[in-house]
Parts: sequence; structure tokens; C-alpha cells
Amino acid sequence: MENQQMNRLAAAYRADLLYAVERAKQGDCAPCWQDYCIEELAAAKDTGAYPQDGDALRAELQRLTAAVPQITNREAEAAELAAYGGKLLFYLDRDRGTLVELAYLPAPGRYSACAYIDAQASRADRPAYARSIAAQLDEWRQEQGISFDKSTLPAHPADSDNGEFDTMEQALGYLYTCLHCPDSVLC
Repeated sequence: MENQQMNRLAAAYRADLLYAVERAKQGDCAPCWQDYCIEELAAAKDTGAYPQDGDALRAELQRLTAAVPQITNREAEAAELAAYGGKLLFYLDRDRGTLVELAYLPAPGRYSACAYIDAQASRADRPAYARSIAAQLDEWRQEQGISFDKSTLPAHPADSDNGEFDTMEQALGYLYTCLHCPDSVLC
């Protein structure tokens, strides 16, 4: 039973690597996919879950991403949302584990918001790290002419409905509250 599970996992990892290689040939392999295939799958290297041709596929991916300019994480997310009529409104990623995103979802006409703070990258001064991200969100909001009253923020982030909100104000409130309490959104 365990051997079958390892074989299925190896097949899934191999499919992911093949997918990334094909995307890289077209310049569509975002850094998040590269990191997953190069670094995270390497953790499975000495297990039965690692594909037999994993080293060759990872080497091919590295060769392609070095030779062919690739799409950014932001561009990949915007394209994915646009494919079904959504729109990426604000996007920030840094340190591989930090992501703050605000998007409009066409059906059912809601907003999506998510915030994750990388525990390792932010450990020196997490509140300052989160404040710098909040400042970038402020700057974007001001550029867009979107007002928001931060005085009404709750003390801690509330559970959201799968990160979806009826209004942009609710979504922004969630993001700002997460950034005010960065320990609540560590990864």
C-alpha cells in the first residue's frame, strides 16, 4: 500500500516537472513554480516519491529558466484571474513565503484577499516588516483613489469566507488587520 502511494506521488511530481518544463519553454514558468520544482521537490530526492528522471527534468527546467525569460508571479496570477474574467488589483510577493493579494472575482461579484507572512524572513522585526507591506498597500490605494478608514479595524483578523468578501472595503479591512497582526498569518 505504501509503495503504491509513493508511486502515485512520484507520478504526480513527474507530471508537475513536465508541466513546468513545457511552461518554461514558452516563458510561462513563474518563480513560484520554479521554486516548487527546484527546491521543494528536491526534498523528495532520496525517497520513493522522487521520479526516476527527476534529476534530468529539474536540470532541463533550470537550463530553460536561465535561457528563456520567464513570466513573474504577478503576471501569472493576473493571467489566471483574467482567464475567467477576474482582475488582480493588488499583488505583492517577497521572500518566497510572503504574499498579499487583492483581486476582483467576477462570479459572484466578490473580492478575494489573502495575506501570508514568511516567518523566517520577517523574524527580525515582524511588525516593521508588516508595516512596510501596509505602506505599499496604502500607496496603491491612493494611486487608485480608493479611500479606506483604518480606525474601524478589528483587533484581530476574523475568519473569512474562503478569503472572499462582498465589498472591497471588507477585503481591505481583512488585509490591513492581517498586516496589523502579522503573527496571525505566518507561514
